[in-house]
Amino acid sequence: MKTRKGLLALETPAKQIGNVKRRKDSSKLYVDFYYFGHRITRSTELDDTPANEMKVRDFLARITERVEAGSFKFAEAFPGATKKEKAFFTNLEGREYRPEPHQVLFSEYLKEWKKTAFPFFSSPTKRRDYRDGINSRILPYFRQMNFHQMTGQELFRFTETLKWKKGANKGKALSRARKINILIPLRAIWNDACDHYRWVIKSPFDNLHKKLPKTEKKEHTVIRFPDWITFLDNLEEHYKPIAELMILTGMILSELSGLRQEDIEGNYINLNKSYVLGEEKKSMKTAFRKRQIFITQAIRQRLEILISRADSPFLVTTPRGTRLNSADFAKAWKRGVDKAGIAPVTSYSARHSFAAWSLIIGINPLRLVSLMGHASKQMVFEVYGNYVEGLEEDGESIFNYFGEDFLIPQKTKNPALFGYSTGYSRGIVSSKSTIPLSL
Repeated sequence: MKTRKGLLALETPAKQIGNVKRRKDSSKLYVDFYYFGHRITRSTELDDTPANEMKVRDFLARITERVEAGSFKFAEAFPGATKKEKAFFTNLEGREYRPEPHQVLFSEYLKEWKKTAFPFFSSPTKRRDYRDGINSRILPYFRQMNFHQMTGQELFRFTETLKWKKGANKGKALSRARKINILIPLRAIWNDACDHYRWVIKSPFDNLHKKLPKTEKKEHTVIRFPDWITFLDNLEEHYKPIAELMILTGMILSELSGLRQEDIEGNYINLNKSYVLGEEKKSMKTAFRKRQIFITQAIRQRLEILISRADSPFLVTTPRGTRLNSADFAKAWKRGVDKAGIAPVTSYSARHSFAAWSLIIGINPLRLVSLMGHASKQMVFEVYGNYVEGLEEDGESIFNYFGEDFLIPQKTKNPALFGYSTGYSRGIVSSKSTIPLSL
């Protein structure tokens, strides 16, 4: 036997391209050979026995035959080699390295995906949401799994583990919608892996949504007018005109945060951008959300307050003078609700209340569709058309709060063009009051 670099060479037939060896400090057998001019030394994990030595010699003999025939594949012969080694020798063999799903760990591919695909997401909000979902939910569950193990059944088991980690709902299952949102980045990673390795396999996401339990859709509360006034009385002074602008227009917080002073033009508010979670959106959620809102006298009063105190291009600001953000406003809103002692409502309830209030005082539903930024009248009635017990009793107060010019905008002198149906027939407006046909 000859000794070289710590390996003891055992006798090898002349036709074999390498040798069977063992280390001085190991009882395992090794193969040692050159391939494309590169030395390859690999443990067989077999003990140094005569029987195992024969197995390894047979293995080397097969390697020799395949190398001479040009059919040897390093990646198949040494599945435990690193990805880099497999790719290197496969390239020398004139082939493309394409590992099978069972050969690729999710966590290993994720590292590459974060370097190659993730940085090209244009939306900072999307990157943040993906990163949070991956780090807190997805990676801890799938870290040690390969893609072959990520079956539809396994993904469903994953969704069953998704629960609230803190807060009042701690330990309770997440809603169907939240589960689906967490699955979005996982599906993106799966699809990118299939594209990268050219796998043609059935997606485990097919029909997964059908297995998720349906959760009852939470309806936003419509605020009764007396409760609204009580709430305003207890809301911090800085936020009052902001809250009132929401309920007078149906705008949501992200739309208000996106407003600039230049968006107030003549008798209209031009809504064409929003501000979501610290990111300026150049377009609205849908094409219909890009809209104009006629400035009534009631709306103008609140706008003048906002304009007078704005020291920046942004119209709606915090008490610190910075652009309004959802976190500050949500806290102020909750403080106002708690102090007022009314039923819990969120700021989004102002949008639902605007729609319900508008319908109760007789707005043309087609005009309400435009004001809300929806695509159809059906959407308005399905989402906002539920009967609210006692709301008709608030009709006259709502009409006076919105103002006559809400139902008859200045751009027309003919209320019939809107199918105008005021409270006269509903008993909302006093029979002594009159509504001018032109303003």
